[in-house]
Amino acid sequence: MTNAWTQCSLEPQKPPSRTRRMFNYLHASTQCAKVLLISMNVICILLALFTFGFAVVDTRILKTYGEGQAAGTLVGDLVVIVASLLLVCVAILGCAGTIKNSIKILYLYVSLLLILVLLEIMIAIYVSLQRYGLQFMLSESLREDFFRNYTGEVKITRDKVWDDLQITYECCGLNGADDYAAIGQPISLSCCQRAYRARTANAQQQMYNSCLQTASYFRDGCEDAILDMLRADADYLLGVAVLSFWFESVCMLLALLVANQLKNAVSVYKHTVKY
Repeated sequence: MTNAWTQCSLEPQKPPSRTRRMFNYLHASTQCAKVLLISMNVICILLALFTFGFAVVDTRILKTYGEGQAAGTLVGDLVVIVASLLLVCVAILGCAGTIKNSIKILYLYVSLLLILVLLEIMIAIYVSLQRYGLQFMLSESLREDFFRNYTGEVKITRDKVWDDLQITYECCGLNGADDYAAIGQPISLSCCQRAYRARTANAQQQMYNSCLQTASYFRDGCEDAILDMLRADADYLLGVAVLSFWFESVCMLLALLVANQLKNAVSVYKHTVKY
């Protein structure tokens, strides 16, 4: 009797079923949160890479308008490029902390992501102001350049610039083909895309005459076409900033949730082992 009682008292007791259920629940919920956090970080990385590529292309486009006029906007694009690279690095850090179950790395990730969110908000405001300012400056510059009376080599250079603009943006004149009549010049050849791209002078002239007779030249003015493009770029950057803000906010909440669940899982595990 005594030996049986002693043997029973020395055997380790099984942990309570409620504690085991709590541990299993924490483990399952932590795994779900980790998968979701990694998925959100992957989306943030893809979003940052797309923004990086957009900013690089936009920088090249803005240089065509002159670095003097677009200087502030170019700086904004460079800042966007740096912020995109930082977001990629921070997202990778978050994935590493999630995979390694490192509470310290997750807290560091949340801190860096919070700083990055605040930085992105300031960048979005700065880029928006600079881009709207560029629209006004560019509109004034286009008007002055189109209606100014150039001669000699300067006129050839100006005409080449406008030919490139009209072919690139499929536009004609400042606000339309009628602007050429206002400055006493025939409609530019580059307003007729097929004629401008013709290989021989004879074919070019025939297509140009046909273009004028059928009024098949570009209808939109270059001012509206260029400003619409700049507005679309500004809207894209603002949209990306808002989208990034929500994704990054969700990532921060998930990271805090995972870190807290890991801490709770450790406490529950210690409590289970104790029993």
